[in-house]
Order: sequence, then structure tokens, then C-alpha cells
Amino acid sequence: MDMHTQQEKASILLIYTGGTIGMIENPETGVLESFNFQHLKDNMPELKKLGYSVATIQFDPPMDSSEMGPDSWMKIVKIIADNYQKYDGFVVLHGTDTMSYTASALSFMLENLSKPVILTGSQLPIGMLRTDGKENLITAIEIAAAKENGLPLVPEVCIFFENHLMRGNRTTKINAENFNAFRSFNYPVLAEAGIHIKYNNVQIHVNGEERELKPHYLLDTNVVVLKLFPGIQENVVATILKIEGLKAVVLETYGSGNAPRKEWFIRLLCQASARGIIIVNVTQCSAGTVEMERYETGYQLLQAGVVSGYDSTTESAVTKLMFLLGHGYTPDEVRDRMNRSMAGEITL
Repeated sequence: MDMHTQQEKASILLIYTGGTIGMIENPETGVLESFNFQHLKDNMPELKKLGYSVATIQFDPPMDSSEMGPDSWMKIVKIIADNYQKYDGFVVLHGTDTMSYTASALSFMLENLSKPVILTGSQLPIGMLRTDGKENLITAIEIAAAKENGLPLVPEVCIFFENHLMRGNRTTKINAENFNAFRSFNYPVLAEAGIHIKYNNVQIHVNGEERELKPHYLLDTNVVVLKLFPGIQENVVATILKIEGLKAVVLETYGSGNAPRKEWFIRLLCQASARGIIIVNVTQCSAGTVEMERYETGYQLLQAGVVSGYDSTTESAVTKLMFLLGHGYTPDEVRDRMNRSMAGEITL
């Protein structure tokens, strides 16, 4: 059986959560509002021409991605887990604003994933003439269906947007108005869509042996992001670190993981670490990695019990912490697992 006929029979589940791709303009106010998913099919006769069987499930009501959070992630995981055997791949339509958070969370929550889960959406609604939605959706479906020798080409959680397929937990939204809204700064793209889709096979994660999907539904959101800036005050940092119930901090530092050497700052971090609060160091820079041994200012953080986030995005660090805390690991176990790659989210 040649590759093409094999793929013709591919079955894809399209999960519409909400977002710009499926919106229409309210004629009265000119504001974009969600609409019924049937409109999408009406606006896209191309779906029929693809030759795959595409089934759809939609969130009711659809959600703007700024409203998406752990409950929605669990909902998506449940839909994928319940339908895992029935489909060759999954495409999740999602608003762009928090898509990188959802993709990161799903990469941890779908353990042993061996089928493609491709998130996509658009900057312009699908009913608009110049929409980027059609191309994003069609290519995402093609990638979700792509197999070689009967095995899926991309068995991981990805974002496809404007010609690039990226590992989900490596992405960040970088642009609120251009079509190239996402970037994967610290990891090469997994595929590029031109006239043909060129897969960067070396970079794609492949499972050795087929293991059973283990969906996870436990998340603990007692996490905060603390972004350093010149002139940050002691009482601000102290107040944040004393938040009732706080379990982990993603500390956004400068450059390769540097922070001021002020006595009060190091002291507060030491005290928080001693109380069992996990502090993970990620850089404010878009690209690059944390190397706390490199400068004295970073080395002091290391001694204060701060853990390196390596080249993790903030989105990935936040969702990984929620995941690990949700599973009840001790602070030391969480620190240990933050230093290991669970789903290709960091380069060690």
C-alpha cells in the first residue's frame, strides 16, 4: 500500500475550543464573537477535498483563549484520551493568546503520547477573505494525518502556525497582529510547509516502543511568576514570597540567569527555599539559556537554593510546575524533575 492511499484513510478529530479562527463579526457592534462550528465547515469546502475523515467536537460555549486554564486543559486531555483509539491524529483549534500555555501543559499531561496533537488557530476569522485560518487548519490536519510505514510522523504536542510546525512546549506568542504569531527560540522547527511539507526528522521525538497513553488530570496552580526589573523593591518580593499557600516561583532573571546581589534579595530567596518553595530560574531573554555558574550574580542564586530552568520558556516552566505539584511530589522531587526533560521542553 503506498503512502498516499494509506493516508487517505486517516481519521482526524478536530477539537474546537474557541478563538479567532471560528469567530464572526457582530454586525451591530463590529466586535468578534464566537459562532457555531458548523459555520466553519460551511466556510471551508476544502475540508471535504482533503480525503480524510474529519470528525469534530466543540467546546460549548466556545472559549476565548484568555479564559482557558487548567480546567480546559483537562477537558482537552479527556477528549483525546476518550477518543485515542479511534483517530490517527488530533487537531485542536485554540485562541492564540494562551496557546503556548495549553500546548506546554498538554505535553506533560499526555504521557506516552504516540499520535500527533496539533494546536492551531488564526489571527483573522475563517470567514474573512484574507484569513490565515484556512491554510493553518488544512496543513495542521495534513500533519496530524501524516504517516510513514504506518507510524505517525510527528507523535508529539505541536503548534502549527504560518508555515511552521513547532514543539508546543518550546513556543511563545511573539506577535499580536502578524500572521507569524509564534516562535520557538530555543529549539528548531519540526517542519516547514512550503509547496511540500518538509519534516525535520532529527528534531522530532519518536517513541521507542508503543506504550499506552497515560492521561493526567492533576494540576496545582499555587505558582507565581516573578519578573525582575531594576529598582524592584524588597517589600514587593517579600510579599510575593509570603503568599498564602504558594508552592513555586518562576523567577524571570536577566541574561544567562542573573539577579541583583542585594543582601535582602538573596536572604528572601534563601528563606523561601528553606520553607519548601521551589524557585525556578528562567531568562527574560527570548532566546538562550540560564547558566548560573557563569557569573557571580547567578552563582549566588544557586547557593540560595534556586533551580535552573535551563532554556525553558516561562509558559513551559509554569505548566510543568503545576503538573509536578499536582502529583504531590516533595519540593526536592520537584526540583529534581525540573532538572530533567520530561517532554523535550529543555535542552540539557
